[in-house]
Order: sequence, then C-alpha cells, then structure tokens
Amino acid sequence: MIPVSNREDSANSLLGPEMANTIEKEAYDEAKSALQCYSLSQSLQSLPLRYYFLLNVFDLEPFELHMSTAQATDNIYESFFTRYALLCKLAANKDREVEKVTHWHLIEIIALLKDRRSTREEVAAKFIQDPVIADSESLARTLIDLAAGLWLMLSISNYPGDISYDEPIFWEDHEKMTEEQYDLNKGLINKTFSQHYNSTDLVKLPQAFTAAHLDQIGGIKVIWTSNLADHLLLKDDDTKLMLFHQVSILQLHKKSPTILLPKALVDETIRSISLLIPPVLGEPNRWFQQQRKENLIDAQAGVCDRLNSSERQIEKFVYWRDRLVLLKRTFDDAEPRNISQLWWDDRKKTQWFTFWVAVLVFFMTVFFGLVQSVAGIVQAWASVQSLKSQRAQG
Repeated sequence: MIPVSNREDSANSLLGPEMANTIEKEAYDEAKSALQCYSLSQSLQSLPLRYYFLLNVFDLEPFELHMSTAQATDNIYESFFTRYALLCKLAANKDREVEKVTHWHLIEIIALLKDRRSTREEVAAKFIQDPVIADSESLARTLIDLAAGLWLMLSISNYPGDISYDEPIFWEDHEKMTEEQYDLNKGLINKTFSQHYNSTDLVKLPQAFTAAHLDQIGGIKVIWTSNLADHLLLKDDDTKLMLFHQVSILQLHKKSPTILLPKALVDETIRSISLLIPPVLGEPNRWFQQQRKENLIDAQAGVCDRLNSSERQIEKFVYWRDRLVLLKRTFDDAEPRNISQLWWDDRKKTQWFTFWVAVLVFFMTVFFGLVQSVAGIVQAWASVQSLKSQRAQG
C-alpha cells in the first residue's frame, strides 16, 4: 500500500489533473481530504464525497459521471452508498480494526485489484505493511473482501450479523481476479460468471414474462439484491426470486476503462432486468413504482431500454440462460391459488376469458334470481295489504 506520507501525491495521480481544472478547487481539496481522513465507520453522505469516490473507484472523467443537483435529489446512487455503509458495518463486526481504515485506503486496494494478473495473496502483500494495516493478515483479508465485493457488486466472505439472502463467494489465495480468456473457468470472475450453459431448451420469453406477473400470478416474491452472483436465482422452494437492481453501477462499469467484468455480462444483465421490469413509455411501470415505495431500489432498474421481440429470444442470453429457463418453467407450472392470481393470470387468454365470462354469468344469474325473488315477495306483500284494505272497507 502507498505510505501515508505519499498519500497526497497518490490522491493527485488517482484523481487526475483535469478534475482540478474542471471542478471548483475548494470543493476538490475538501473532498480529497475527507476521503483520506474519514474512517469506514463514517458513511459518505454529501454529494461531493460520493462524486469523488465513484470517480476514483471506476477511473472516470468528471463528464462521465453525471451527478447533477437534480439527480442528487433523486438519490440516484443512494442504494449503492447504503450498501457500502452496510458492508463497512458488517466488516467492522468481523474485525474491529476496520474502523481505523479510511475510504481512501479502500480506493487504493481497489486500484490494486484492477491488475488482473495479481492473485489475492499478491494483492494482500502489496499493502499489508501499511502502518494502518500493521501486518495484520486477518485485517488485510477483510479489506480485500470488502473492496472487491463493493467494486464488483459481489458478496465475498461471510460477515457476522448478515441476515441477507446473499450467498458468499470464496476467493482462493492463489486465484487471480480474472483470466485474460473469459472462457477459462479460472479466477474469481470467470468461475462466478461462466459462459457455459446446460439448457438447450428454446423457451419463449413473451411480454407477459415479467417480475410483476411472477409476483401476481406465480406467487413468486421478488427479493432485491446487490449481489450480482445471485441475480435470477430462485430460493425457498422456488417461491422467491433474487433480482439484481444496481443498474446505475453497471452503467459505471461500462464506462470504466479498467472494467474487469465481461462487458457482455454487464450488457446481458441490464437486458435481463429490462426483460422482467419493462418500462412503459420510458417510465417505470406501476409494479416497480410500488416496489420502490417499499424497498430501497436503484431507480435506473425501472427505465432500462425496452426489449423488442428479437432481443427477448433466449438465444440472446448466455450468462443467465440457465436461470432464465428455470424461471420460465417455474412460472409456466405455477397455478393460481386465489382470486387475485386468477384475475391476473391471462397467460391462456381463451381460458381466462371463458372462465371470467362463466363467473359473470353465474353472478348475473344469482343477482337476477335474487331480484326476481325480492320482486315476488314484494308483490305478495302488496297483495296481502290490498286484501286487508278491501276487508276493512267492507
């Protein structure tokens, strides 16, 4: 790791001279100093701190990170930084020494991870002698897991107190972050996201195949996740679907010159999200809007480009094909179990129409039968009253 005495020089090289010329220098210096001083127990709340943190993590130029005042008000990266704060808290539960580490330390570790040739062990050796780390192997491991997990949106290692559905990935000491050839099942990224799929079924993915219908018809509850490895994973006897939502961060990966995730994986993930959460005229659909009221979800997940019929073909999916096929089978096999699910289940439109026409006819028959009965009772009552009146007059 870069010595503390040289950290300011490191900050200048990482942030780049163009930024100082583009952004007001006072804000630049303040954000730089804060990242170097704030410990991981202090969450990044202000817009400038978040701005500089993302610029450094993804090696972006200022114009590539559009974070206007309006976007800040809309909390465009709120879900990412909320997850960041949670990961720091969980890491501190695992190793109390984490609290003395700064956000800039984490940026430096992420910079080391961007060298795809280095193994986990080699990355640790580069910064373990930093005075803050103090030759602590356990702290070094915890920080590597934290940095890699935050940057790549993965759950690496188990954290005490973590009650999420995330399934952690184990990164071997001798493993590199990734290999040059993505078809090799070696390295953390390669083994986690394989291009090899087992399913050869050419299932159809119609417009009705959406997260809203999975919920409303199939009774499959969506569990939102920030763990990319759990995307489209069915759990709890196929009653819960893990759905990745950090689209804003995927878009930053696409812009990053130091991206390690396969670009095809990033693009396919965004398309799979659009498949399940199709926007309506460029706006989030009602189901997604309701989900955002109940959960902290990245707003960009609801406004991905809508897929056409060609883009919805299963052949266009490689990384997520097996999970999509299994999800479609589970959806097709799901039978409505209540009136609400029956109402939404229009997968077989002829049967749906016939059923509800029969229901309508039944209720109309009952209704008119009741009306006729009431009319008969009223008529009988009127006849009795008329007879009584005639007798009284006689």
